[in-house]
Amino acid sequence: MKALSLFRFANPRCELRNRGRTRIALGPLQPLGLYPANSIFVGDYLTEKGQSPEEDYRMIEAMGFEVGQIE
Repeated sequence: MKALSLFRFANPRCELRNRGRTRIALGPLQPLGLYPANSIFVGDYLTEKGQSPEEDYRMIEAMGFEVGQIE
């Protein structure tokens, strides 16, 4: 979490995406990974099974964020 936040602080204009392994790396702190990220991947990821999209959406909304779609 500190690394993500420091990266965001040092590179405020970069595109920071949250994906897979945060569930494993951050455990119960996973929702905090939403703060420094511009976007996240939901559901299954490129190389591993993720949590369901519904669980991701609930987590996002519980943290006070809105779910949007990229067009």
